[in-house]
Amino acid sequence: MSRINCISNRNIRIIASYVKSKLGHHDSLFLDLPYPSDRFPTPEAFFLNEDEWTTYNNFLKIFRKGKKMVGETYFFFHCGASSATLHSWGRLQYFARIFTSPSDGMKRLPFFNRHFNDTKEIELVIPPFFDKSCGKMKALLRITFHEDMDVHQDYIGDPYLRGILCAIPTLWGLGLATVRQPLNPYDPESLFNHEPEYTRYGLDARMEDRRLTVVDPHSGQRRVVGRKVLLEPERINGRDIYLGKYRELPRGPYTKTEDSKEAILIQDTLEWDNRILLKAGEFFKAPYFILEVTYERTSLPDRLAHVFRLSRHSRESGEGLMETIEKLKESMEARNRAYRELQDTNRELHRAKLKLEDYAKNLEDKVLQRTADLRATKEKLARFNRELESRVKEQVEELKRYNELRRYLSPRLTEKILDSGEPLDPEPKRKMMTVMFSDIRSFSSLTDSLEPEEIFPLLDSYITEMTHLIHHYEGTLNKIIGDGLLIFFGDPVPMEDHAQRAVLMAVDMQKKVAALKGDWRMYGYELGIGIGINTGYMTVGSIGSELHRDYTVIGNQVNVAARLESLAKSGQILISQRTYGRVKDLLEAEKMGEIKVKGIHSPIETFNVRVA
Repeated sequence: MSRINCISNRNIRIIASYVKSKLGHHDSLFLDLPYPSDRFPTPEAFFLNEDEWTTYNNFLKIFRKGKKMVGETYFFFHCGASSATLHSWGRLQYFARIFTSPSDGMKRLPFFNRHFNDTKEIELVIPPFFDKSCGKMKALLRITFHEDMDVHQDYIGDPYLRGILCAIPTLWGLGLATVRQPLNPYDPESLFNHEPEYTRYGLDARMEDRRLTVVDPHSGQRRVVGRKVLLEPERINGRDIYLGKYRELPRGPYTKTEDSKEAILIQDTLEWDNRILLKAGEFFKAPYFILEVTYERTSLPDRLAHVFRLSRHSRESGEGLMETIEKLKESMEARNRAYRELQDTNRELHRAKLKLEDYAKNLEDKVLQRTADLRATKEKLARFNRELESRVKEQVEELKRYNELRRYLSPRLTEKILDSGEPLDPEPKRKMMTVMFSDIRSFSSLTDSLEPEEIFPLLDSYITEMTHLIHHYEGTLNKIIGDGLLIFFGDPVPMEDHAQRAVLMAVDMQKKVAALKGDWRMYGYELGIGIGINTGYMTVGSIGSELHRDYTVIGNQVNVAARLESLAKSGQILISQRTYGRVKDLLEAEKMGEIKVKGIHSPIETFNVRVA
């Protein structure tokens, strides 16, 4: 089932960007459209906000108005195809940077679809594969609309989606993909006789004795352009899928079987005014859309170049991804909560209606009771409407607090802080804490020798295991920078034994790395990490602008830990004298000598913790 606000404003941004690229402005595109004026000063501010969603009716009005302003025959397709070159996806472009090829992007289409609309589902029926017959990559998609959506209403969204699919390979410097759509669920009588894109041609489509006829725009005479056939499923990955295989209808009466479905096969191509209205070989009234996407294959040098570009922009992409994911969660969760509240209200209204109908059938002596119940129901709904906005705001604020905390802390600590009702203090403060840096040794040599598809699973497994240990010891995971981690203990949850926790966790990390070495050796790499730990007074709090803030630690004592980590060899845990004084009774350590750190006058005595 689709929500009321089922279209992401990312689609509106794409339309507005394309109109502006053609006309130099998009004035009047949002004129006279309803929008939440209590939260946004202008319609433009709302419709160009990628974190907001709007109704399908607003989307259709804006899309059709955009075509009228630009005046292009294939405007809807060109809008979708422009999304890559105009970078009009908003923050979702950060996701595209981490994909290594168009095939990787194709595999993520269901994810992107869920964050662009709530009207249909996209499924990868056949993942990308190399078709030797044409020397190109191919992928097969199935698109199914939600049951409460009228597929004919979304006709202009059809070429728009094909345009977006065509544009995906251009992100890797390739040409546009080609998209063939052999199956679609449109009813030709409904589509050609009521859709504004076709009514001006006067086709007057009719089904007459198993045949589809239209009025030819050239001759003005009625002609046969299609016929009914029976679709037959094909076995794909253990499932029956309709892809275009068919057989002719038997003559006379017949009985359909469970594995066949009627469809209309177009047998003649019909063109008018430089536009293809019907294309031979396509099927109408199919169970769903089938799209075949064909595109060039990326070469090995192109993939390597993309990896290097990814490395150069890793910090920017990482920050963009974190912000995008958090925004998506915040927006979707808040709206889903509000939508569930509205559904509850609708159910209450429906129950009230049934109750009133039941009372209407009773005797007159229940009129007074019925009136009283109705008044109570109205008062309840009035209170609910008055309280709904404040309840939604409270839930949104609670979600923001949860998302802010879960970026750094374990689920158990997050729930503990939320239960206490204490907010995360944004003001910088000085505290006695323990900070740790860790890093995989010679990791850059591994990235030079392996493909990203091989590196990411290894790195993901490593960081997952390290995160489990951080949560176990109740540390705060502040940053993940490539293969490096920054963790601190003592804030936002105060603890007296922060140094002991940090060192014991470091020992467990080295042991876990030893257990992971087998997977890494398969790729010819000996996994090892270096760790540096220091205890002292440092500044902790939120740093940044209103657009992006980060809760972190700074100070000379943080620099000491970073310096120790840079000196640590594979398998070593180097700690400072301050840390050693707090943990010397827990484990063995050997003195390593003194180091100098910029900004600190006295040398720092260092110790190497022995890992049993």
